[in-house]
Amino acid sequence: MEKIPSVNELYETILSRSLLPLPGIEDALIEKAWERANRIHDYLLKRADRMDEDCMLCEKKKARQSQTRYAYDTPWDNEPVAKLFCSDDCGDSFMYEEPWAYFMCSRCDREISEQNPRNGWHIQYRDYDGQMTCLKCYEDLILENGVERDKVEAGKIPGMFFSYGNLEPIKAGYREVEGFRDFFVSCQYDADRFRKKALELMDQGKKVVIGYESMGIGGGEGYVSLLEKEPPKPKRRRRQNAVQNQGLDSGRGR
Repeated sequence: MEKIPSVNELYETILSRSLLPLPGIEDALIEKAWERANRIHDYLLKRADRMDEDCMLCEKKKARQSQTRYAYDTPWDNEPVAKLFCSDDCGDSFMYEEPWAYFMCSRCDREISEQNPRNGWHIQYRDYDGQMTCLKCYEDLILENGVERDKVEAGKIPGMFFSYGNLEPIKAGYREVEGFRDFFVSCQYDADRFRKKALELMDQGKKVVIGYESMGIGGGEGYVSLLEKEPPKPKRRRRQNAVQNQGLDSGRGR
């Protein structure tokens, strides 16, 4: 933004260019000079704030630098995108109303579009522990802890789309469960069978992750994969008596 003179600087300039006032009207001249300086300053601020681009929402007025919002189109983006608006009303309507509402991730504190603007329907958040969580943070959480058991018990199949072949969970040590890879869920029976297997694995102490392969619009049916991960094996502790015996044996050999 170009440098704008302050109100005081404008005021001094106006006074310096004014004719000497008649006796008795000095106060009126000063008041008018001050009012004019404020009007000029407001005009210069608005002119400098105006951008060449149109407002993203109304497309009728020029966007203003002071109304620029920064948000992420997807959770996987490294940098936010500048969203240009002409007013608070246009900015709030675009950011927080359908169809492109944005949300604040409870984990990474980034403002992200609820739906992927590149395909128009992919929801980019999940409810995790009662909080709105972006898919990137959700992926980190379930790879570390597995999906939430209470959601599976409640009749849901919580998961997400990974890269082709479920590369992320496989790299994290998960393996696909035989008979439940590309499992087609088209009715309640299929869903119950899939959830039952997931709960059985959890009962064995295993972590479970669910990968979405392809889903129908609305999520009424689709293909999902079940992946499991063995719990870490406890480290073996050397028995204290074995250490003591070793000390006795070494003493006998002296």
